[in-house]
Amino acid sequence: MSDVSADVSAEDGAGTRAGTRAGTRYEGRSAAGSSSSFAARPAGAAGGGGPVVPPVQASTVFRLGVLGAVATERFAAAVEPHGLKPKQVGLMIVLSEGLAASQLDVARVMGVAPSLVVGFADHLEGLGAIRRTRDPADRRRQLLTLTDHGRELLDSCSALARDLDAEFAEGLSEQEHAVLAGLLGRLAADRGLPTG
Repeated sequence: MSDVSADVSAEDGAGTRAGTRAGTRYEGRSAAGSSSSFAARPAGAAGGGGPVVPPVQASTVFRLGVLGAVATERFAAAVEPHGLKPKQVGLMIVLSEGLAASQLDVARVMGVAPSLVVGFADHLEGLGAIRRTRDPADRRRQLLTLTDHGRELLDSCSALARDLDAEFAEGLSEQEHAVLAGLLGRLAADRGLPTG
């Protein structure tokens, strides 16, 4: 997922809770705190006739972006004592699920520049979490594998993520949480992302 601008805060996401009314109107609050109804319309639409377009903050992509930024910040704080950052954990996930082995293929799967993968791999190798070897079939290629210590680190990250899941979804019922997890899994699978 792309990084969300630092100007977007968790408070911005909370401000969307008023949601839509019958799919056409959006309840907002002015700076003074008074409630006001308004509907976003396409640019150039006349006052009464055009279709109503929900505001950007009601869109799935925007909400996932804001929630993703909040979740990433919390996960980053949780794994930092292990000397890890979220994308380094992501690299270990790619390796553990057998989605890629060469640095170039890992970069493609993760959707990042190969130079970033080199930096992630340098750090993880320094922690003893991964091992680099030359591909016997092509000596120019570096292959990455998880070490036993890397698997232990990944297990620790999984436990931290599970605790954060419970905290993040505490307002949902068990059934709602299961539905949310299933829908997110489908969206991830459709985009070729690891789903666990």
